[in-house]
Amino acid sequence: MRVSVVGAGYVGTSSAAVLAACGHDVTCVEQNDTRLQRWRRGDDPLGEPGLAELLVRSKVNFVPDPRSIALADVVIVAVGTPPDDRGRPDITQVDAAAVEIAEYARDDTLVLVRSTVPVGTCDRLQNGPLRRLRVVSNPEFLREGRALHDAFFPDRIVAGGPPEAQGVFEELYRRIIEGRDLPGGARGERVPVLWMSARSAELAKYAANGFLATKLSFVNEIANLAFTVGADASSVLGSMAFDPRIGPQYLHPGLGWGGSCFPKDTRALEAIADGAGYDFVVLRAAIEQNTRQLTRFAAAIELAVPSRGRVGMLGLAFKAGTADVRASPAIALARRLSSRGLTVTAFDPAVSAIADEPDVQVRPTVVDACDGADAVAIATEWPEFATIDLRALRRVTRGDLLFDGRCLISPSSAVAAGFRYRSLVGFGD
Repeated sequence: MRVSVVGAGYVGTSSAAVLAACGHDVTCVEQNDTRLQRWRRGDDPLGEPGLAELLVRSKVNFVPDPRSIALADVVIVAVGTPPDDRGRPDITQVDAAAVEIAEYARDDTLVLVRSTVPVGTCDRLQNGPLRRLRVVSNPEFLREGRALHDAFFPDRIVAGGPPEAQGVFEELYRRIIEGRDLPGGARGERVPVLWMSARSAELAKYAANGFLATKLSFVNEIANLAFTVGADASSVLGSMAFDPRIGPQYLHPGLGWGGSCFPKDTRALEAIADGAGYDFVVLRAAIEQNTRQLTRFAAAIELAVPSRGRVGMLGLAFKAGTADVRASPAIALARRLSSRGLTVTAFDPAVSAIADEPDVQVRPTVVDACDGADAVAIATEWPEFATIDLRALRRVTRGDLLFDGRCLISPSSAVAAGFRYRSLVGFGD
């Protein structure tokens, strides 16, 4: 099938690469010239593992001109929906894409909206500018750092729109649904296709991210409570992992959630509820806890580090496995510490520089970031931070404080290396 993807950001480019690898003829429309030229050079501005290589092998064509939409059997909308100052998604780019699609697309072309949009957006487009086309909400559930695996081997495919669009939709995803002839081998079982109304599909994306964010906030609350009452958080959370109703994932305490999805989608879900006159108490509490979690950790550092002191921060990305610093708890922590008069020097395996962040001095190695520091703070859960030579690290730091914001380090190992250990769930000797 001929596919045109509007938007060469994270979702659009990942979708384009995967569908091209499945045998479709894919063109990606990107009107930002800087990003367009980087993709054309085979240079991945996102840093997603394996994406640049797959794009080359699958021969995705990147163009600035939306007229390629006229040749498409399927058009995918994958543009940004950033939050406004009230947390509501700004769908200006979605509406602009709809205007272009309406101008060029043939009648009955299938339009998949993969952008995360407010409930009712697809119905509005179907009954408005795209009325002669077939509009389907097709939310993505891609994890940064694992986007290609999640796209080739999803646990479910969610879609909602007119029933007559379902056949073409399933043909587009046939190889993924059947789990055959995919990079990395066969899945071995058929992927469930969950077909529903467009409104239900739109809400399904927000519901999934809202639930996961709430789970993470609850885990952090349990970890905080465990420390307060003298219990061991790792034992408590470890016991919960064996309950099949809970499962082992998202049970690790930390600085809180960030990135391009959870903060944006939880605020959007709260705004959707507010707009409908519904008081979403649980979600609001999860958002408040996430803010409080980072504040609590920052306050502990501020109390312990000398005035005008320096903190060597390990980690800048919002999570391990990605270079994405959008809504990163690590960046938020650095800003907070800097605003209190502390100097922050940082190292991250995937982040070599941060635009427009004067509060963070990025250094090329762990040693450079921590040399002469009064305290070390681990802010991103990179596996290599768990295996740092703590004795060698202690030799270059001025102070002996180690703040573990991701519970990566063994307290006894830190103490043996000469550090005073502090974490989100307790304190060393």
